[in-house]
Amino acid sequence: MNPKHLFQKIVSFPVTLLLALGLAAPLEAGEQFTQEEIASSPYLQSVLRRMDERYDTSKFRKKGPYRIALAAQGTSNSWSALFDEHAVSYAKELGKEVIEELLYADAQASADNQIPQVEDLLAQEPDALILVPMGAAALSAPVERAMAQGVPVVLCTSAVETDNFVTEVGTNLYASGAGLAKYLIEKLGGRGNVLMMTGIPGVSTSDVMEAGAKAAFKKHPGIKLLDVQPGNWSTAEAKRIMETWLVQHDRVDGIWSGGAQMSQGIVSAYLDKGAKIPPIGGGEFATGFLRLAIANDLEYGAWQYPNAMVVLCMDAAVNILRGRLVPRFIDFVDHIPGTGTFTDVEGRKYYNAKWSDDVFGPILFPKERLAKLGFLSK
Repeated sequence: MNPKHLFQKIVSFPVTLLLALGLAAPLEAGEQFTQEEIASSPYLQSVLRRMDERYDTSKFRKKGPYRIALAAQGTSNSWSALFDEHAVSYAKELGKEVIEELLYADAQASADNQIPQVEDLLAQEPDALILVPMGAAALSAPVERAMAQGVPVVLCTSAVETDNFVTEVGTNLYASGAGLAKYLIEKLGGRGNVLMMTGIPGVSTSDVMEAGAKAAFKKHPGIKLLDVQPGNWSTAEAKRIMETWLVQHDRVDGIWSGGAQMSQGIVSAYLDKGAKIPPIGGGEFATGFLRLAIANDLEYGAWQYPNAMVVLCMDAAVNILRGRLVPRFIDFVDHIPGTGTFTDVEGRKYYNAKWSDDVFGPILFPKERLAKLGFLSK
């Protein structure tokens, strides 16, 4: 990471450069939405509106250095562990003259854990709060309390139901879910039996992607949804569910996956049974999945949700505290190279044999940290 490039300029990384590098999305993300889709999705309405909005942060302006609170998903899986490492590494890189202290809370992917943790963080009077909300509804009230306390809130990776926050860093999740569904629809010629594995119910990253996918499938009556189950972003749970599905369903033509490590678990279940793996809408920039995909010549469409986006969240927090205008929605695809969607055709270039199966790229902190954290292949 280079703060001279990321800091201040984080919201102006040129999309044209991503295109020139061949890193922009080959999948159709579904940017065009029907009035019915927009009307049925408060999230989509919010994102489309906030894309054109800027927040006047002058009321939050203060001299640094700053104490920033990070209420994170925590160490529940390797994605979130690498998210935390990006946060710690970037705080060190910015230096004590910018971020004096990074307060931290580990929710272990639970809204019940996170609500009192946010209250504890606010009691320490931080200058800003970066929140990875573990429940869109459950975390709305704590966000409201933070803003009322004069602590600006940056939502990172996921959304809440209230609109009373400064900015959100993420991507259009509805479009992402729809884009992965459209990949399957095109692969199957608009007809076939499809299974859906979602993430953690109640978390907008999962719920909104699911809604986008179902809306896309609904337009094609030849697509039959056999079942929808939450895999909770767990490799082991995804494998267990897929093993059950393989017993229950004689014919599965395609699988939609909400990402994280679930796609790896899905593939592992097929390999254990010795069955042919159908196309998957929901691959990922994860070493374990890419290794299996290359070894077994999988057909897949992949989306990315980089743990490195916390760097954007931290820059947003500092820019808010410096009184700068901040976009109300910051799409990481526009700012972090290598985070566009891709298919199996492009997937080989993302694979790094030196990384362990648990690594989700891209990695912005020094690579030697991966070794110290145990994320290099044996």
